[in-house]
Amino acid sequence: MMANEIFRLLAKGIHPETGELLSPASIVHTPDAIRLLFALAEEFSGVNFSAVARKEKVKLTPEQRREKNLAEGRPANAYLPWSEEEKQSLILHFRQGYTVRELAELCERSPRSVAMQLERLALITPEQAATFT
Repeated sequence: MMANEIFRLLAKGIHPETGELLSPASIVHTPDAIRLLFALAEEFSGVNFSAVARKEKVKLTPEQRREKNLAEGRPANAYLPWSEEEKQSLILHFRQGYTVRELAELCERSPRSVAMQLERLALITPEQAATFT
């Protein structure tokens, strides 16, 4: 389907794939949205969305992910899986009396991530983990 057809259908309150009327509460029924959709239909006249190349998602290496995390103000290991070695170190330090916040700094992860891992390892209760949201 051509882009301008999709925008025109949406501006008329019609789902482009099913042909069904959209809910009266849908944002497409607001005057600003209708004007915008008709303007987009005009702008994209002759463009076939299915022919538009999509940007391929790049898989980052763990080191690239760490650099990106730090650049974005997150702990270095945010969103990286826990290795068995990291889990064993976490257990050892937790049993030595380190707090969740201290463990977070040591592991370069958020306190929430550490609390969730401790819960998975059955070292703290779900209620205790929930305090680190």
